[in-house]
Amino acid sequence: MWVQIFAVLLLLVCMYLVFQHRHLLQEIKRITGTTEAIRAGNLNLRYRLHRSRKPVQDLGGELNRLLDDVQQTFERTQFLEDERKRMIASISHDLRTPLTSLLGYMEALRDDMTLTAEEKRSFIGIASDKGDALLERLQEFFELAKLEADDSPAELHKMNLTDIVQEVLLGFYPDFQKAGLTPTLRIPDSPQYVKGDRLYIRRILENLVSNALRYGQEGKEIGIAIREETDFVWVDVWDRGKGISSQDLPRVFERFYTGMPSRNASLRGTGLGLTITKNLVEKQGGQISVSSKPGEKTMFSFSLLKD
Repeated sequence: MWVQIFAVLLLLVCMYLVFQHRHLLQEIKRITGTTEAIRAGNLNLRYRLHRSRKPVQDLGGELNRLLDDVQQTFERTQFLEDERKRMIASISHDLRTPLTSLLGYMEALRDDMTLTAEEKRSFIGIASDKGDALLERLQEFFELAKLEADDSPAELHKMNLTDIVQEVLLGFYPDFQKAGLTPTLRIPDSPQYVKGDRLYIRRILENLVSNALRYGQEGKEIGIAIREETDFVWVDVWDRGKGISSQDLPRVFERFYTGMPSRNASLRGTGLGLTITKNLVEKQGGQISVSSKPGEKTMFSFSLLKD
């Protein structure tokens, strides 16, 4: 009798092992099929092994996490490739336009013998301006490339933000006079200490004030303010020009974006100035934002950590 019971038990064990083996083969076949589909290019597929034993489920989970990483890397690579193509097209356009114009004036100076002395002086002045514009574009391209290639954190030191703001504004005094403007200042008398890089902060302020002068001087008011929050000190730079439309507002910090129809097309730059500004703010652990009510007030604000 015991022999019969043992034989039955042995048979049941064998049947169970055969079943498990067949089930494992099915799971392996399913994993293989999913892998082949993923290799064919369908990165959205994932391994579904809910009825499997725990080791197989763990394997499926690890494979899915690996796929998530691969997909993110692929999407990032695709994004960078699209950005590279866009950058090449934008650089080509932004450099070709002033260069073609400069060469045209230089050719006229060389070949047109009918030009008067006054016309020659005018052409030389225009060619010089085009050369300056070309140099400015090249410098912005190289500056942004350098910032994005350098992953190392900025060296932050204790800075008196009030002093830096006043220094930058003093440098713009001739520009304010030329525009017939007296900037509105809301700056505390007491020092406002932040963790930052002096050169970075100056560059941020110069970009924002220059931007306000370029686009907002027709509103007859440009202002700058410093305000405190719990962990940050904020700087606001505003103007009362035509402003930025609601559809353009989310894109003002995008690289090469210059499509603000509300602004004078003749004043548009490369679209890199605000991208550089945002990059410099974030390298110091701060944030930057923009708000605009066209015809009323446009304000750029950035923050730096308190020291």
